[in-house]
Amino acid sequence: MAIVDRNSAIPLYYQIKQHFKQQIETGELKPGDQLPTEAELCERLGVSRAPVRQAMAELAREGLIYRRAGAGSFVAPAAPSALIDRTRLRVLAHYDVRWLGSLEEAVGEWNRVHPQLEVELDVRMCGRNEYHQVLQRATVRGEAPDLAAMDFVWLCYYATGGYLTALNELDARWVGNVAQNLEGPVLRTNMIDGRLYGIPVQADISGMWYRKDWFDQEGLEVPETWGEWLRVLDYFASEEVRAKFGHHYALVLPVTASTSEATVNLLIPFLWMAGARIVSPDGVPILGNYVEEAVDALRFLQTITLDRREYLPKDVYRSRWWHLARYFAQGEVPMTLGGTYEWPRIREEAEWWKTEEDAAHDLGFTLLPRPTSQVPPVGSLGGTSWVIFAQSDAQEIALQLLKLMATTEASARFCEENLQVSPYVSVNQRFLRSDHPWLRQIVSLMPYVRNRPVVPQYMRLSGFLQDMFEHVLWEGADPEDEVRKTAEALSLIMLR
Repeated sequence: MAIVDRNSAIPLYYQIKQHFKQQIETGELKPGDQLPTEAELCERLGVSRAPVRQAMAELAREGLIYRRAGAGSFVAPAAPSALIDRTRLRVLAHYDVRWLGSLEEAVGEWNRVHPQLEVELDVRMCGRNEYHQVLQRATVRGEAPDLAAMDFVWLCYYATGGYLTALNELDARWVGNVAQNLEGPVLRTNMIDGRLYGIPVQADISGMWYRKDWFDQEGLEVPETWGEWLRVLDYFASEEVRAKFGHHYALVLPVTASTSEATVNLLIPFLWMAGARIVSPDGVPILGNYVEEAVDALRFLQTITLDRREYLPKDVYRSRWWHLARYFAQGEVPMTLGGTYEWPRIREEAEWWKTEEDAAHDLGFTLLPRPTSQVPPVGSLGGTSWVIFAQSDAQEIALQLLKLMATTEASARFCEENLQVSPYVSVNQRFLRSDHPWLRQIVSLMPYVRNRPVVPQYMRLSGFLQDMFEHVLWEGADPEDEVRKTAEALSLIMLR
């Protein structure tokens, strides 16, 4: 069976890590056995060095392997089994698991300090589309996980539905200290009715990735307005320029509901920049008051998805969210809509860059072009939080692990390793003062982010918006008709 599946949403590094972890735990690899070198694994698996290096680093950090300078990596001696107590925590995670390392690192730290009270994780993973069904079915059966990783936009539904435990109830003083250090938009997504329910691992910002080296070579400026963007698209779509760089298309972006929540996350800023609003600050649906503004945004997007459809990959209509970064990483397009969270996946999929410095030199990320230069730029905020379930019998130990993950040191380490924005003000201020070219750039975008609607009905709201974008951008439906239908549907579901 193949070690890696490039069609899976699971990051390559995690697939490699889990392969060797399973071999060690089943005894197929025994203490002292030598693992293949990074170069051998790259050749055998057909992957770049980045995912192999991260997989080996995490196996070493979890104590499963050790490295000997000049000799390679070896399976570590078996851990002693004479334990007085061992707590097993049920964990639910979706396939985008890079932040799972933060929990595994916290468990490792806890176990080193409390050898007689060790914790082990029982992790269940599923796709994003299955996540809610799996979680709700387990809760009905009284088998809810102890901990789960949750997208920011899902948290309000589960908090108001009674699925989660408010962290204030477990340690109000600690929660107060954490809340003071969270970035404002991050706090608003994790604080529901004055209580904190989630501990965020990272924050991310939607925008546009572009090949900075190609732009520099052609003497092109990064487009700031919609008009400039169309001209740049036309330039990169020309036969001469495509032959020069070897790309096949000018752009990739979500156009249907097949990209799921990414469709809303990446396209809703166009509505915002045109002046449209979806819900009021108190959660009342108001899209019907902004029909003209929403139509302006959708008609502009149609100039790309309908008038310039040949600029897009032919199968973009059925792409999954992780495919967008793959097109870009493999040199198929000079630009893609995406989020700052895509950096690790781009590095995994690309074979062009030997080091992070090389990648940072050739890649660029910017907020989306806007109608005119007078319109302020804006990006959609995303991120993942850990939550504790109300049904959990191990809330105290789960809380202790969240405390280990929520330190500024842990956040800085995770974000530096994965090149992500931190949810904590103090860590981001440190990044802004650093000489790291990538972290300094993306953290500087935080003042421009905006939350998607923080409402219990968000998942249904997102579904209607996804359908609206698909009908208009791919099927060519009339934007005004679709906006009015969507506004009416949102009013019905949100005023019940």
